Amino acid sequence: MPKESATLTLRLSTRLKEDFRAMCDEDEIDMSDKVREIIANLVRSRKRQNGKAEKQEA
Repeated sequence: MPKESATLTLRLSTRLKEDFRAMCDEDEIDMSDKVREIIANLVRSRKRQNGKAEKQEA
């Protein structure tokens, strides 16, 4: 089953975009793959934090 895809528009400074592109080129990774990885890590981290907060409240 194919994965759903979506478009995400980011506002970055020219310098940040160039630095990010250079980093991705250096690591030989597609920019969209790297953005997906960053977002996934943020979501997992947030879920862990929320889970810990719920345990402390109980």
